[in-house]
Amino acid sequence: MGNAATTTNYASNTSISKKVCIIPIGTIDKEILQYTQKELEDRLNAKIDIGRQLEDPAYAYHKQKKQYYSTRILKRIHKLGLTGYDRILGIADVDLYVPERTFVFGEADKKKKVAVISLTRLRQKFYDLPEDFTLFRKRIIIEAVHELGHTYGLRHCTNNKCVMFLSKIVSDTDQKGAVLCSNCKTIMENKKTITN
Repeated sequence: MGNAATTTNYASNTSISKKVCIIPIGTIDKEILQYTQKELEDRLNAKIDIGRQLEDPAYAYHKQKKQYYSTRILKRIHKLGLTGYDRILGIADVDLYVPERTFVFGEADKKKKVAVISLTRLRQKFYDLPEDFTLFRKRIIIEAVHELGHTYGLRHCTNNKCVMFLSKIVSDTDQKGAVLCSNCKTIMENKKTITN
């Protein structure tokens, strides 16, 4: 995969986004936040702010599962009542789940325009493999773009190279890029036309 494929700005021609706020959920490495900010600014053609850190999400913890219920985190993000932003993206470093699945890489609420991603399963060490920081950062951007795509009303795509393809395992994330397929680009263009 060439660099052009990994840095494509899918929103540059659609102006789908104006301003997004990244909210760290608990302690998130500053370098990761800044990298995500810059990458999303380039890809979404948007102003990306890093908001204040929220507390560790103990309120979302499930003792038996030893995981965190992502929907509760989305609700907490929404309750912040942030104004002036088109979308809010939470970044957590805890293992997330929803009742229908054993885990999720992230979740989004398209009506409330909030999303959350987890860094936990994006790290090689989660799978007892040697760390690969370049791969880790690539996975973060793919999952961030995917969840933000849901906030714009995009559904899961059947094209396994499209960022909107559902990642059931981390190799699904590795297989796809951080760009929309031609079909999803068309859907996004149609949404732009309807909202303008």
